[in-house]
Amino acid sequence: MSHLAKVADRGFHDASAYDAHRPSYRPEVVSAFLGQLGVLEHTGAAPLKIVEIGAGTGKFTQVLSGKAAEDKVSLDVIAVEPHDQMRAQLIAKNLPHITVVKGHGADLGIVQDATVDAVVIAQAFHWFANAEALAEIRRVLKPGAFVGVIWNIEDYNKPREWTADSPFDQALNDIILSLTHDGSPRFRDSKWQQAFVDAARAGLYAPLDDDRVQWTVTLSPDALWKRLLTLSQIANLPETGPSDDKEAADTSLQPTSRATVHRRVEAATARDDAPRDAQGNVTIHAVTYFAWAQKR
Repeated sequence: MSHLAKVADRGFHDASAYDAHRPSYRPEVVSAFLGQLGVLEHTGAAPLKIVEIGAGTGKFTQVLSGKAAEDKVSLDVIAVEPHDQMRAQLIAKNLPHITVVKGHGADLGIVQDATVDAVVIAQAFHWFANAEALAEIRRVLKPGAFVGVIWNIEDYNKPREWTADSPFDQALNDIILSLTHDGSPRFRDSKWQQAFVDAARAGLYAPLDDDRVQWTVTLSPDALWKRLLTLSQIANLPETGPSDDKEAADTSLQPTSRATVHRRVEAATARDDAPRDAQGNVTIHAVTYFAWAQKR
């Protein structure tokens, strides 16, 4: 059985677009995240062994590699990624001290028991937030080591219960939330934490701790649309559909094509309250959310 969801396989097929338009991770946020995992405190002679699961095109891996050089921490990173096109993008970056392998969260068979100093998962844990994956992660972690999860979450893709930083951000979030749910797990569903709650109750991990850092990004309307297209829920829609005219006339209808979504995003961007500079670029509010749990 494939451990790569079909919606992810299709939605992330254009891995080069994902790599070009998804945000990276701010170095200071990565430092705070790694600090909670004890990674930057390493002073031993042997390299720190880290497994990154769901490494994708290497958005986090690249910053991790750079931080290691900047902070003079010796790392040996195994970057695990099941998606062929994404993995190819990561391999092409030829990052130092990074070994890229095909695999998934529930099967880290190439990694020996209790040999890993930290496991990190960036923008991916919601795809495999289950007891099977957390058991496999626990198997490879050294006693007392940490697993950490991290996401960049723009306000347009936030959970419904989070408060948006501006009416414009909320207008975009309303569009995303109006899309038909395809059954795939996502961070904004807020269901991924349950796997950690269950693991803590079973005595496998300490309770999850978390933190977040707010930031903003300014994008042209075209760049915003290209970033939105990296969301699998939009990428998997047909370009046009038979209901486009109805959806143009009645904005309460669920979007069934990328054309409808694009039309509604353009309308939101044209709002008087959209934070816009002289060049017409708009400001998006976001947060980097990260959490960690210690192996027991």
